[in-house]
Amino acid sequence: MSVLLEVKDLKKHFPIRGGILSRVVGSVKAVDGVSFAIRKGEVLGLVGESGSGKTTVGRTLLRLIEPTGGRIFFDGQDITDLPKDKLRPYRRRMQIIFQDPFSSLNPRMTVGDIIAEPLVIHGLGKTQEERTERVAELLKLVGLSPDHMRRYPHEFSGGQRQRIGIARALAVAPDFIVADEPVSALDVSIQAQVVNLLQDLKEELGLTLLFIAHDLAVVEYISDRVAVMYLGKVMEIASARELYRNPKHPYTEALLSAVPIPDPTVKRERIVLQGDIPSPINPPSGCVFRTRCRYALPECAHTVPELKQVGPGHYKACIRDDIL
Repeated sequence: MSVLLEVKDLKKHFPIRGGILSRVVGSVKAVDGVSFAIRKGEVLGLVGESGSGKTTVGRTLLRLIEPTGGRIFFDGQDITDLPKDKLRPYRRRMQIIFQDPFSSLNPRMTVGDIIAEPLVIHGLGKTQEERTERVAELLKLVGLSPDHMRRYPHEFSGGQRQRIGIARALAVAPDFIVADEPVSALDVSIQAQVVNLLQDLKEELGLTLLFIAHDLAVVEYISDRVAVMYLGKVMEIASARELYRNPKHPYTEALLSAVPIPDPTVKRERIVLQGDIPSPINPPSGCVFRTRCRYALPECAHTVPELKQVGPGHYKACIRDDIL
């Protein structure tokens, strides 16, 4: 499969201003040197604790926020510095499903107008009839009734609202979708329905997805490959099957130890990470995970580990090869 999206050494630092003149006194290193590629038709899961930079990566890829450094390639084209008018055709091919289905839909617009808005912006569907027909088709595609297009968002449940958000993202027939924690605000019973819908749409429409989440069980179910983030950096990338069965990084090992096992006869060591995730304003020197790592050595404070291959399609950022 050919690569649809590639990121090289992506960085996003948010300036911190202080004093009377609002001078820049520091920066929040939300994303600090992230590299990965997503193949056409693939789902890449992006996991990590809150504050690890997952959402910032997704929004920077779409140029919703501008990167501080690094390069973004979409279908072979470097879109990092493209001006807005040149970026417009790529905007149509890249869409986002937002985390909160309650705040991401305009309460003053009908569902029909919400889903039709991208069609109007990109000049798709020449007449009102064509757009209405397309909206009805999209509502059916996400498991809702075409009759719903005359209603308002407050008349729907959280799961139904997220389906409307998915229909809006699909309106312009994109190639690539960033799903930014699309099920985290929903009840557990509804989460499975939305994940299954995304899985079906991926198969049916040949979509490529970046699926951002902190629920490892959901990510394992939908993803082909998984990237694990911690404090703005990628710690490990592997196929979902390989990562869950054979984690190579201490952080991934700790995350997986917290996933509940439905079989009560299976016992597993629970690895509790000490302390809190450090501040991205002043991250630890060397390996950012060293302050919470049970395998850390003195040299971890001085060496920034490269993401290196440790198996077929399996990469980890750790200087120790004698663990796991």
